[in-house]
Amino acid sequence: MNTLNKKFNILAAILLLSGLLACERTRTVDEAETTTVKTEEEDTAVVARTGETTEDKLEKLRSWMNDKKDRTDTAIRKEWPQTREELRRINKDIEENFDSLSAESKEEYRQLKSRYESWEARQDRRQQQPLDAAKLKTWQDQLLREYKDISKIEPANIREAYLTFMGTVRTKRRSWTQNDWDYVDNVYSSLNERRGQIEGQIGTADKLKIRSLQAEYLTLEGAADTQNMVRGVDEK
Repeated sequence: MNTLNKKFNILAAILLLSGLLACERTRTVDEAETTTVKTEEEDTAVVARTGETTEDKLEKLRSWMNDKKDRTDTAIRKEWPQTREELRRINKDIEENFDSLSAESKEEYRQLKSRYESWEARQDRRQQQPLDAAKLKTWQDQLLREYKDISKIEPANIREAYLTFMGTVRTKRRSWTQNDWDYVDNVYSSLNERRGQIEGQIGTADKLKIRSLQAEYLTLEGAADTQNMVRGVDEK
């Protein structure tokens, strides 16, 4: 009988020990799962806190500077107060994290920043000093010649209108003042607005050519802005 009791006690002890080990394994697994979930939540929180990278913000600035070729002058002026604050915030964020950019991105940012500052100065000046309507008409005649009535430009000749505009820009730009560029930019914006109105009727080849002409204009405009900034510093 004693032998049977001993065997029973040993068996009970073994079963109890097995149960404890099983509970410990379960607890370990639960803790591991909890830790994993917590880690995932922390990572998500970090991403949420971190938000955009400096390269992302540089892309925003790049996109805005390049895409303004598709914006009308009126639309830009209407949205300018809000746009200016957003772009200033982006610039500030990039400046604070400038060292995280690659050497190539740093150089690109310097160029974009210069273009942006010129653009901001122009828009602020335009807000205070609206363009003269008669003078604007004269500029429109000179820049577009036979296409001066922008509202009558058709899909069949929109490409020629851009070619005419850019031909004048190429030959005359070196003599233009900062104020002259304000008028040129307004005519360019109106031409873009007309293009937008008939976009669906323009052929693919013409669209590609117009895009290349727009890119050329922005390059020349940016170079002129930089020169005007340098000239302004020298005159002070």
